[in-house]
Amino acid sequence: MSFTMTYDVSHKVGRGGHARAFFRHIARDVDQAAGFSFRHANRNIVPERTKLNSTFLNDGEGGYRRPQSIDGRPPSDEFHDYLQRRLSTVTRPLRKDAILVRGVVLQLDPKWFEQYNPDWREEGLNRRAAEYTHAAIRWARGEFGEENIIGMSMHLDEVNPGLQLMITPITPDGRLAQKEFFKGPADLKRQHREVRDAVAAAGYDVEYRVTERSREHLSSSEFQAKADRLRDATRALEFELDVSLQRNKSLAKRSTALDQREIELAERETQVAERHREAAAARARAVDEAAAARTSSLRAREAHLKAERAREEAAAERDRLALNNQRLDSLPPFFERWLDRTTVAGKPIRTRFEADRIKMRSEIKAKLGPASTHVEKPRDALEL
Repeated sequence: MSFTMTYDVSHKVGRGGHARAFFRHIARDVDQAAGFSFRHANRNIVPERTKLNSTFLNDGEGGYRRPQSIDGRPPSDEFHDYLQRRLSTVTRPLRKDAILVRGVVLQLDPKWFEQYNPDWREEGLNRRAAEYTHAAIRWARGEFGEENIIGMSMHLDEVNPGLQLMITPITPDGRLAQKEFFKGPADLKRQHREVRDAVAAAGYDVEYRVTERSREHLSSSEFQAKADRLRDATRALEFELDVSLQRNKSLAKRSTALDQREIELAERETQVAERHREAAAARARAVDEAAAARTSSLRAREAHLKAERAREEAAAERDRLALNNQRLDSLPPFFERWLDRTTVAGKPIRTRFEADRIKMRSEIKAKLGPASTHVEKPRDALEL
């Protein structure tokens, strides 16, 4: 893809104080840096970007330097001083309609900046843009003569970047004759072709066609009107772009917030589910423990009941044995007499009875144990 190269020499500065205003317009960055503020008719200027401009003055020794404030004057006045020094070399009186300065605009294609130097509004020219600009400046120094270039300024505070050269058209024999340097349409085409050749040699993919502003008949006021329309359209597009970007940023923030909210809700749901699982497990353990407690309680109760029954049975057995033992001690009189009178095999039966009673008492005592309970004599000693 090839790109255009603008060559515009339509701006002419005559006598009557026009030059000083022109210099202040061109060197507005150094004036601003020095604390001077002047009104400019160009509505395309963005004051916040003026600090990005680069303005240089011919030092008269084959080089260039930045203008300075001298004796409290604006730095742009140094261009006027240089012009007066050059005009002092003119050997003929100046005509009333004499052109003192011819402005030359050298501009790379705005589409090139969009593609290869898109951040020029914030960062200025990159290395490639600077190389192409220097190539155009070298051509201008050779075309118009080193001493005729009052100075230059790269303007980055307008719609598109553009290099402004200030030429004082003084011939080697001391004549102020701008037509000697800008001879007409054919010569302007030659100059345009040569400056394109110069930037092409530096690597710029130049397109060899004449741009609208490069035509001599397009005046600065006409171009300014078109630039104003372009500026307004550009600002409208930039506003829409800003609104769109802000909307996209807002939507992105909302999307991020929603994503974060979803993550937090998911984490909370996981925590709640975990707590539900823990609660269910705790309930299950409680149920198991309650069941075990009930089982243990039932077993303890059963054991207690068994022990009570065993104690009751043991007590009843002790009572019965104690009663039998007491019965053995309390025999009716008639039974006592019977034991004494009765014999078996020539021996009294009492002897046999006493032996059996001693044996039964031993057995009862052994069953009752040492803590046997005394049982009162029943009403009927024979009642078993």
